[in-house]
Amino acid sequence: MNIRQATEQVEGAVRAYMAKDDLGINLIPPQMQRPVFLVGPPGVGKTAIVQQIAERMGINFVSYSMTHHTRQSAIGLPYIEEAEYGDKTYRVSRYTMSEIIATVYDVIKESGIQEGILFLDEVNCVSETLAPAMLQFLQFKSFGQHRLPSGWTIVTAGNPPEYNRAARDFDPATLDRMKRIDVEPDLGVWRDYAVAHQVHPAIITYLESKPDSFYHVRQVVDGTRLVTARGWEDLSRILVAYEQVGLRVDQELVSQYIQDSDIAEDFSLFLELFAKYQSDCRVNDILDGTAGSEMSAAAKEAPFDERVAIMSLLDSALLSRVHATCEYERAVRETRDILVALRDEPSSAGIVLADARSELAHLSAGGGSDERIRVTAVKVDILGRVCEAMVQKDGSTSLDRGKKPFNDSVHELAERTRSLSKQIDVALGFVEETFGDGEEMLVFVTRLAVDPEFMAFVSRHGSDSFVSHSKGLMVRDRKHELLDELDKLSAEMSAVKQGDKPDVSEL
Repeated sequence: MNIRQATEQVEGAVRAYMAKDDLGINLIPPQMQRPVFLVGPPGVGKTAIVQQIAERMGINFVSYSMTHHTRQSAIGLPYIEEAEYGDKTYRVSRYTMSEIIATVYDVIKESGIQEGILFLDEVNCVSETLAPAMLQFLQFKSFGQHRLPSGWTIVTAGNPPEYNRAARDFDPATLDRMKRIDVEPDLGVWRDYAVAHQVHPAIITYLESKPDSFYHVRQVVDGTRLVTARGWEDLSRILVAYEQVGLRVDQELVSQYIQDSDIAEDFSLFLELFAKYQSDCRVNDILDGTAGSEMSAAAKEAPFDERVAIMSLLDSALLSRVHATCEYERAVRETRDILVALRDEPSSAGIVLADARSELAHLSAGGGSDERIRVTAVKVDILGRVCEAMVQKDGSTSLDRGKKPFNDSVHELAERTRSLSKQIDVALGFVEETFGDGEEMLVFVTRLAVDPEFMAFVSRHGSDSFVSHSKGLMVRDRKHELLDELDKLSAEMSAVKQGDKPDVSEL
């Protein structure tokens, strides 16, 4: 299955394992909750989807790569203590707390949230000394005497043996105690993810025209040629960073992420061409409504690949603004909730700000997604200005004094929202003026529609222009479906005339 289907399966399992009846008893007893085993090629996004599920559900996420663990770190170190059995005292071997289990308890204590996902990567590559303890943990959720807390789901991942020499198949008895999900790379699904996560538009445009370059793992004489979804996303990040600091991107840089010389060279050449499109197409002017009719006329006469590039640049810039506005709105809402809680105890504002800064440091150190880091950073900034305004000359705090900087943030959000709504209409108007209701409009609106943040923004603030074009696309899609059905019916009637027996299984 593709990564989207795998996400639904994993999240469904976690929610089912956490579900309880009216008496608070698990619908699926902990001992019957099979660990999830994601199997797929490297770089397909297995780790990312599990972390996103935990973040979306508001539960903890602890991740370990099992190839970095020894038997001692997993199950703990031995020590001797005395214990009485019957009338005699014996010296008994015990084990210190497992590092993995201890980390789970640390995260619970830090977050105050009891539930979570323990993600164990490369689980089928553990050392021979660790393998027996690992199998015990997968079956009984315990390392020795130390058990995983209730409310935690084990999700594991591994590569098939053909992708990893250290990987090995689990025996049938172990697999019969696991929930196995096989994941395959899928460009269509990844493209939707890439658009929503603002992957560099050059990469999206290139892969749309060269889909065979999306994923490659092949052995050659001098090693392995490796091109993965992870590689494209990491390349996107370095491209954005290089552009912001004014550094030149060359094939040597691309080859560090796209480890196939032919594809790296091909993309490097395309990137130079795309840079020209980026320079010629003044996207910010288009969205601000200052581009003029000459920009539309030039785009209308452009060759096909340039028109595709213009669409990629336009939707990438628009979605970037949508995401930034939605993140700012989320930060304002979270800040408001904090200030409401401070009404009865404004003197604790400094502690709340310190906690928010600690949260940001934890997230920035690898504990959260990019979106969560940005939201928290904005929240810390607003809280900082509010707390600074709350402090009076005598050192006391007053919540009323902090209202102005917060209200300034609310007014900023309102202005961003009004401006963005206008930019959505302007962008759709430009596409309609330039290309009409053709394939370009279909591609543009579809890309917007698959972005959850964009759809959430439109549902909250409305966009008559987007709704109008979306309805047009639905009519067109239905028209295509009817034409397909007519084609099938025509073929079946032709088969009947020729004496063949028609296949009516889809009628």
